[in-house]
Amino acid sequence: MWGRIPFNVLPKINRNFTRTFLSESYKCTESWNQRLTSPVLQNINPANFYYELEQKFQTYGKVSPIDIDILASKISEGGDIDALADLMHKHRLTEETSNTLDSTGHSLIRAYLEKFQIDELLHILDDRLNYGVFLDSFTANMSLDVLIKNKDFKSAAKVATLIMLQEDFDNKITRALSLYACVKHLQKPEPFKEPPPAPVVIETKTKKKVEEVKVRVKFLRNSYFDDHFDLTDDNALVGKTLVMVGELIPGTIGNSAQLLGYGLYGKYEKGCEFLAKVGSDVHTDAVEMMKTFLQTVKIEDNEHFANFYQKVNALTGGSTNSFENDVSSLANSMVSENEAADVELQKKIYSEWCDLRQQRLKEDLERLQRKKRVEEIERINQSMVEEEQKLWFFENEDKIDLQIDSKRIFYHKRWFGKKKKPRTVDQGYVPPEVQKKRM
Repeated sequence: MWGRIPFNVLPKINRNFTRTFLSESYKCTESWNQRLTSPVLQNINPANFYYELEQKFQTYGKVSPIDIDILASKISEGGDIDALADLMHKHRLTEETSNTLDSTGHSLIRAYLEKFQIDELLHILDDRLNYGVFLDSFTANMSLDVLIKNKDFKSAAKVATLIMLQEDFDNKITRALSLYACVKHLQKPEPFKEPPPAPVVIETKTKKKVEEVKVRVKFLRNSYFDDHFDLTDDNALVGKTLVMVGELIPGTIGNSAQLLGYGLYGKYEKGCEFLAKVGSDVHTDAVEMMKTFLQTVKIEDNEHFANFYQKVNALTGGSTNSFENDVSSLANSMVSENEAADVELQKKIYSEWCDLRQQRLKEDLERLQRKKRVEEIERINQSMVEEEQKLWFFENEDKIDLQIDSKRIFYHKRWFGKKKKPRTVDQGYVPPEVQKKRM
């Protein structure tokens, strides 16, 4: 009844599909979902719980960090991720932000990756001051892997620059995937942010005088550039990422990454020193890529740039292997060597987070109970004082009257009648002489 379908009739399938660097087991989905077995999380409805936290913010101006973490842990089962992000922004502005759990940001990043809302995720990660969400090694690797799989190399390179700003390339998988993302991005670079639209100028026949607007400022800051968090140029961010990663990778691959990094970063003097040290131990195609980029740079009267440009043009490269293929092989080897250890470490951390969540929740409950007991004791004391006043009223009547009189406010009497005119003094007035009466 069923026959074999001829090969030429099968639908066209993308046969150039390449497996992602990380396997599906790296997500540790089963261990991550173990948090949902907690009795506390099972009884939470994300939508209703969000409105409760919103009301707490309106009433008290802050909420407990453990409540934010519980909502973040349940957001994958249903709920508005953007609402959670807005709640975390409000929480960031309170004094309780220092007690935020590590699992809160991890949950938010994983939720955005599951929904594949990359633009929103990158916006939150890039606005560290207002959201306080940072990549750890596991979410960084997952983000890079997802973006590389979908060939969104621009966003992958952006994630690599965010890791560079955190100066967190201790994980070998992270540094290898970041290097691969930056190399693929440089093959077809795209701006990280869309340029602002050009202002529309409407020409009129009548020329109006432009009024000068002056703004009062309290003080002026001296110009300062820290060469790290103040970096905004895409090439400089990617270049510093390549330099930082290349220093951690030995051999020709690391040298090629640093060569590209110094050129993109604009550190031409250090680039000359680097070339004098490594010589031609770089990839040929990396040198050609650097030559192409330097031709687009317009810098006049810069001695260091001229020296670097001259040395790069004279460089031939010692390795004819493809730089991209070597980086891809390095990433695959780093994943095969370190993936199992990362998976075990993730499982351990997830278990510790569940225990920490239960401990913090227990501490919060004890604090609330203690607060209620103190309020109840104060209420009882107040009622006893009032009852004592009733029982001993006649003995303390004079004392109570004095207390009432001391609290009474006396106002000055006001005259609401017709106001008299003030007397005017006549400067030329001469008083009459006083004579003695005759008897």
